[in-house]
Amino acid sequence: MRLRWSVALLVVITASVGHAQMPSTTSVAAAGGAIMITALGHASVQIEQGGKVVIVDPVIGMADLSQAKSADLILVTDIHPDHFDPAAVAKLRKPGAPVVVPPAVAETQKIPNTTVMLNSTMRTNEEALAGITVISVPAYNVQRGPAPGQFYHPRGRGQGYLLIFSDKLAAARQKQAGSVYVAGDTECVPAMTTWVKDVDVALMPMNLPYTMLPAEAATCVKEFKPKVAIPYHYMGQKPEEFVEALKGQPIEVRLLNWYPTPSSPK
Repeated sequence: MRLRWSVALLVVITASVGHAQMPSTTSVAAAGGAIMITALGHASVQIEQGGKVVIVDPVIGMADLSQAKSADLILVTDIHPDHFDPAAVAKLRKPGAPVVVPPAVAETQKIPNTTVMLNSTMRTNEEALAGITVISVPAYNVQRGPAPGQFYHPRGRGQGYLLIFSDKLAAARQKQAGSVYVAGDTECVPAMTTWVKDVDVALMPMNLPYTMLPAEAATCVKEFKPKVAIPYHYMGQKPEEFVEALKGQPIEVRLLNWYPTPSSPK
């Protein structure tokens, strides 16, 4: 999402901190051990299992990176500044750790030695990254844009990621490893039901005008049925509407604090 830094945006941020009492971390039981999800801020998320640390979209201006650990793997979803921050990547990247980016990010040449993945590709077995299978899931708009015929996120530029905490494709297929899907900037696209099946955790964006309404995100996760769904990237929206829309579904919803105030308890 392209942020417009303005007084209006500051008002939205202030409105969002009503969730300050929510936790910033949660633990999800999964094959291979508990998966720890840490809300760093807005679209920045830390994912851990079995001693491996993965960080998606670290951005200094949008996240409390004092909560972040050094990363074995970093993933960047898009070129917009609330997802792409070369300084944050440099700060958190372990020496030699892979950084996965879509081609549009690589073309900026602002992060050295990246691993470029196209939409709908997989790195597993001998190509697994930090011992983790990574699938790049298309992320784009299907109806929303700044003008007729234009989209905030055109198809093929950005992507979400499905992480499976094993370097063996067989383990991934047999659901013998923990799995997390981070959707990135997207509406509900068909690729989700192709790639994202029976995952342990799905992090879904919900903010207008750039991605989805909470109710639309709820309809989307009903199609691929993660065990746990976590709203993120929801500036200006009410994640409680996502919770309400999924009542009665076999999907657990957990709310985390993505927009903490400096005085918020961690």
